[in-house]
Parts: sequence; C-alpha cells; structure tokens
Amino acid sequence: MAQTRRLLPHERFAIARDYGKGVSAKALAARHGVSTRTINYTVRAVQEAKTANQSRTRTIGVRVTDQELQAFDEALKRHGIENRGDGLRALIHAANGMFVSDAELKDELHSHRVALNRIGNNISQIAKRLNEAKLKGLKPPLHDDDLAQIRSLAGMVMGFGDQLQGMILQRRTALALRVSDALKAFGNGPE
Repeated sequence: MAQTRRLLPHERFAIARDYGKGVSAKALAARHGVSTRTINYTVRAVQEAKTANQSRTRTIGVRVTDQELQAFDEALKRHGIENRGDGLRALIHAANGMFVSDAELKDELHSHRVALNRIGNNISQIAKRLNEAKLKGLKPPLHDDDLAQIRSLAGMVMGFGDQLQGMILQRRTALALRVSDALKAFGNGPE
C-alpha cells in the first residue's frame, strides 16, 4: 500500500479556501502532493467542521449611501458596538419575527378595507344615478342629502387615512424600540 503524506491543519484550511475560490481539485492535489480524493475529503471535512461549530460561513453585501452608512455607524457607536458586522448580526438576530405581519394590525387593516369597500359602493351608486340621468338628458338627481352623504364619506376616508397613518407610526416606533433594544443588548451601550 502506498504511503501518502498527512496534511497539516493550516494546509487543510488553505486547500478549502483555494477550492472555494475555484482552484480545481486536480491542481490542489498536484500542489500538495496528495490525491484528488484527499482534496475532496479535506474540503468536505473543513465545511462540515464549520457547520458543526456554527461558524459563520455566509457573507452579506449591500450598497448604501454615505449618509446611510454614517447613520448606521452613529447608531452602532451610540450603543457601544465597535464593528459593523457585529451590529448587523445583532439586527439579524433581533429581526427574527419582526417582519412577520402583526395579527392585530392585520385585523384592523381588514376592518378598514371592509369599511372602504362600503364607502366605494355608496359612491358608485351615487355616480351611477348621476350618469343615468345624464344619459337620459335629465337634470342629475343630486339632492342635499346626497351631497351630505358624499361629504360624510369623504370625511370617513380622511379619517381612515389618519388612523392608518397612526397605526403605521405606532408600528414603526415599536420596531425602532426593538432594534434599539437589540443593539443595546449586544453592545451593552448607553441608552
């Protein structure tokens, strides 16, 4: 049986790194004096070791403006976090469940949608009566109570808009508090 040389730990990591960069197993085998099978086993073993000890193997790249980056850095500094990676990681962990729709918000939006549908139907009925009269050459049957109803419906729509804006601001404030808490917990920074 042929004697093969044993790879040192730093060689194993170098093989996995180079293989990840696209160097072929055959080229790596020739460089390190081992078989391609050894290279494949080494790469797999290093990957499994990283997965087993939960080391971070993925990277995230995102483009931001100078102002966005400056604001992010200031937020990290306020919370005592020294590097961007740790801050982003804290936000990712805190985001678990954050972007799931809120059941209470969903119910409120559904009730608003139902009410807006009713308002839309009422306005459609008024417009239909006005168009029928116009097509027949008659004076539009627009009464004072119709005008009052249209004004009332417009007021309701504006009220719904204000309520929706309030719900969105409330949700945004709650999210900002959760993000701030996540950064504080990670960085042990000042409030």
